[in-house]
Amino acid sequence: MIDEATKSESTKNNAKAWFLKGVIYQAIGTPSSEQMPFIQFKSTSAMGDESGIPVMLEGANKYASQHPDAIGLALEAYRKAMEFNPKYDKEEYFFLLQSMAYGQFNNGASKMNESKFAEAKNSFLAMNQIASLDNGKVFKDQKMMDTLFAIAKMYQGNCAYQMNQLDEALPIIESCLANPITQKADVYMMAAEIYEGKGNETKLLEVLGAAKSKFPNDKRIINSEINYYLRSGKAEESIKKLKEGIAADPKNEYMYINLGQLMYNMANPTDKSGKFLTKPANSADLEKDAIANYNKALELNVNNYYPHYYLGLLYYNKAKEMTDEMNKADDKKYIALKPERDNLINKAIPFLEKAKTLIDAEGVSDSNKEVYKQSLSGLVQSYNLTNQTEKAASMQKLLNTK
Repeated sequence: MIDEATKSESTKNNAKAWFLKGVIYQAIGTPSSEQMPFIQFKSTSAMGDESGIPVMLEGANKYASQHPDAIGLALEAYRKAMEFNPKYDKEEYFFLLQSMAYGQFNNGASKMNESKFAEAKNSFLAMNQIASLDNGKVFKDQKMMDTLFAIAKMYQGNCAYQMNQLDEALPIIESCLANPITQKADVYMMAAEIYEGKGNETKLLEVLGAAKSKFPNDKRIINSEINYYLRSGKAEESIKKLKEGIAADPKNEYMYINLGQLMYNMANPTDKSGKFLTKPANSADLEKDAIANYNKALELNVNNYYPHYYLGLLYYNKAKEMTDEMNKADDKKYIALKPERDNLINKAIPFLEKAKTLIDAEGVSDSNKEVYKQSLSGLVQSYNLTNQTEKAASMQKLLNTK
């Protein structure tokens, strides 16, 4: 009946008809547990007298399966009612729309917690539509509702992000970052990841800078900034950011591991093919710094196989360089260099063995397989150089199975 009233020539432009349609469809789209039993519908007689007519709403939700878009239809009806009567009674709408907003927010939050992001996003989108009715005049100066709508928009952006709908998510997230209510660390992180994926370095650094200014001790933001500089090969800036990260999170062994790797790579630069280039003048000092950082990581967690592996690799590579030099030298120089080379190999072996042992205990997987194979390869070469042929053969046999 109400649909017919909004189509009839005599009432299709009647604000009351559209308002009543909104009320009915809102009731259909509202779960029974949240339903109000009735509302007083204000009606005006031919004489101009106003009276309240009760409109029974209880049980309306049983028609929800026939009208899955009931909330959307209700919002469109309210919009039309406001359009046909710009001087509408704000209080009459406020209670209904506030109730709808709470319902949609709770439903969206529940669905989001269940990882049903598409359904959740629709509820949060409905909230934005509620907020924008008549350009937001219904909820003007209602700070509590401003906060609720802002959070709903943030959650809407999160749902789009979780579904990898990044082009849709980005403008929503950007608007959230412009609103003090939703300038949250999570929102900055989502924006940073999207910008990085799009290769927008300028916006990435801008959002990371803003995030760090607002959340200077947030580990995720610090790590994101560090990882950017590490990936981009900006060594000096990476060192600075890693040291800032260590100051903020001194118990994080991975900060020291990353700093150690960075120092080692600076001490031993390579070209794109992995061939070693000329070492810098301060190479020895950089290697000492690398060793110190790896050892610090071990102080924090002796069962982390990475620092064991990197220390073993460092000593093994130094020994290999010396072996290459020995192979080019005469007998006298060869004999003179051998003790130092053997000392380096003997330093490398315990670290590589420990890395292998720790990975064996953890179980070889895709995440640690490469480190495991490199450890085995280093042990094969090290055992051969120190005449431990049986151990070398055993490691080679194991390596051949990986």
